[in-house]
Amino acid sequence: MNAGPRVPAMPLSLRKAGETVTVTRVRGDENLKRHLANIGFVDGSEVHVVSSSSSNIIVMVKGARFGLDAKVAQRVMTA
Repeated sequence: MNAGPRVPAMPLSLRKAGETVTVTRVRGDENLKRHLANIGFVDGSEVHVVSSSSSNIIVMVKGARFGLDAKVAQRVMTA
């Protein structure tokens, strides 16, 4: 079944404050993937962008706020 047009995945670093998105994939080495998974960045999890700048992003995942460096946020793909 086709659920409609697919929205291309976009890095979390490009999302704007106020958006709520879904994690589709985390790219990077195993240590980074494990670290992000431990704090809630797993496929299918919802992420709310609290604020975003060119150098970092503050997000809410599973009720907790986290600050991520923009380089790390680039590795979290969202839809």
